[in-house]
Amino acid sequence: MKQPNEKGTQKDLVLYRIETAQSDIKAAEILLGAKAFRGANNRAYYGIYHAVSAIHALDGNAYKRHKDALANFNKNYVKTEIF
Repeated sequence: MKQPNEKGTQKDLVLYRIETAQSDIKAAEILLGAKAFRGANNRAYYGIYHAVSAIHALDGNAYKRHKDALANFNKNYVKTEIF
């Protein structure tokens, strides 16, 4: 798997972010099963963040701050009823 700072296609970036999101969600499920709620919450948050970042990458957008990625997801996808 390519790291995000290596040269690759837009598709490579999207797939990398989706794989990262899936890994984080899997970790959240394991932690939840172990009743490690704080860690499960953390991994679930990052899973969502990486999934949202993958969607932004489809349009060629990237945000350095989490709050910007989430706000623009709401603005561009939720309020427009794409999601």
